[in-house]
Amino acid sequence: MKRLTLPLLAAAAAALPYLSAGQLRKGADACFDREIKTVQLRKLDSEMTDPVITLGSAERLQLSFDDLAESIRYFSYKVVLCDADWQESSLFVSDYLEGFPDGYLSDRDPSFNTLVGYAHYALEIPNPQLQLKLSGNYLLKVYDGDNAETVLFQKSFAVVETSPVGVRVSVRNLPLAGNDACSQQLDIAVEHTAFPIGQPYTEVKVRVEQNGYRFLNIPPPTPTFIRSGAIDYSHHNKNLYPGGSEYRHFDISSIEYKTLRVREIANINSRYRVQLEQDEPFKQYLYNPDLNGRYVIRNERYRDESDTQSDYPSVYFSLHAAQPLRGKVYLFGEISGWELHNDFVLLYDSRRRAYELSLPAKQGYYNYKYVYVDEYGALDMGKFDACSSETENIYGVYVYYRSPTDYHDRLLNVTWVRSQN
Repeated sequence: MKRLTLPLLAAAAAALPYLSAGQLRKGADACFDREIKTVQLRKLDSEMTDPVITLGSAERLQLSFDDLAESIRYFSYKVVLCDADWQESSLFVSDYLEGFPDGYLSDRDPSFNTLVGYAHYALEIPNPQLQLKLSGNYLLKVYDGDNAETVLFQKSFAVVETSPVGVRVSVRNLPLAGNDACSQQLDIAVEHTAFPIGQPYTEVKVRVEQNGYRFLNIPPPTPTFIRSGAIDYSHHNKNLYPGGSEYRHFDISSIEYKTLRVREIANINSRYRVQLEQDEPFKQYLYNPDLNGRYVIRNERYRDESDTQSDYPSVYFSLHAAQPLRGKVYLFGEISGWELHNDFVLLYDSRRRAYELSLPAKQGYYNYKYVYVDEYGALDMGKFDACSSETENIYGVYVYYRSPTDYHDRLLNVTWVRSQN
């Protein structure tokens, strides 16, 4: 392999502050341990789905992650019920779980044939020791050993009922003020002819996700009008979500030859280094089939053993910029945990006239994009990638219900709709 000249970003990255538990968004997926990598919670045997299962069904979720720490560590977990706003429930554990709410992660496999050593962990929910009794939002928290005060990471998931409540959703292109031809409007109708709802304004809550991402800065939909057996959420110039852009992508399923958007590969000091092609800001919308910001772990050589025989090369990103900006540039997507995380801030190199970042990533196929936060803290997802209402997105509409006699928010329906047919 050819040796390549790479930017020295490690020292600068180490100086960046790390998120604390007190900064955690409600119900957000987050990781607080730098040795924990590639945390995924998905439906078992279904890579590209949101973590939602049906109450009382045989469906299961699978948590997987890698621990890159040099010494063997032991992990425990806990499952907690939350309300529709992702506040932890005050119900007794026995009200929503059958069995034990916590346990140890015993499914551990060491890596094999990799330059970077790690241990791969997996956990299924539900399992013989833990069954879910209620629908709603849940958090899966993972701890260091028995220390319940040290949350290493947490993942959110949902359990939906099989109910007679239906949901109709359509997506319309609608220019957003000051950002023409960028926004997408959702028209939503909750149909409950066979499910009486006495007070639709107070008993029903609707939440919307885009590609698995929750817009906490956008107010949830509110009813436009109530008609017999249906609640309508169709507003003019409301329920607006930025269409954004299609995600960029790269492929490191092989580290023996250059694949999609890989510029150079090297083995330096017994560690693989991968430099991607330099990115340019997109001025116009360009359709490109993508994974809507997600990634999948793949190893071209060891396809059946990707979990334990995939390496962790250092991947170097570069975004061309003639001048440095006053704010911060972030790498964003499932690769960053859908968070604006300090570990994913790109630093400006005036000599190369580019923003740069290096980080370890397990072999696979990845989506990502660059987002900008100005000096006043305002988020701009269209700074480097043209925002368009034509962008293909998948919206998840979650319908919660709590009657005056209920003590938790039931999840009656989850409906997904694609913005493009």
